[in-house]
Amino acid sequence: MIRGRLAELGISQTELAIRVGEHVQTISAILGGKRDITIPLSVRLDHELDYQPGTLAVAQTRFLVENELTGIEMESKQERKLAIMEKVKKNGGFWSYSGIPEHIDDDSVIEASLVHLDLEDLPMLFGIWSKAHIKKVWKERLVSQGDRMNILNYILAVKIFAIKNPDNYLTRYAKPY
Repeated sequence: MIRGRLAELGISQTELAIRVGEHVQTISAILGGKRDITIPLSVRLDHELDYQPGTLAVAQTRFLVENELTGIEMESKQERKLAIMEKVKKNGGFWSYSGIPEHIDDDSVIEASLVHLDLEDLPMLFGIWSKAHIKKVWKERLVSQGDRMNILNYILAVKIFAIKNPDNYLTRYAKPY
């Protein structure tokens, strides 16, 4: 936001630093995201950049809150993913691991969940991944196996993905071997 405004006004970082009475390094650190703007500095910057008073303070606060919420959401997603992986492990998935695998990609968790979890547990997946993504993984990894997973795929097609004509759908996406 500040860089764009500096370019619009034709002001350098050094000139801005002089105008607001700050060290050039301070302005550089703020522009590099390494330092937050204090309220007094925000007021001076708003004035020099022709913003309404409080514009930069509000923008920074919004940014910090969004980052914090994203962090909480990521923790929550990781916690839910771990809970799913524990259920999969209890139901015979990830059998080659001594415990819950720490670094396993999302698509593998989805696949293992579709294979090893009970139908009533599958809605847990939708709290983490979109239905479209889960369906994509299902098509690529399970439906593509054809007859080998036919009964499971039929049940998933009807109960989870609400596919109207599952026989045609499964035949269309199965890869011939």
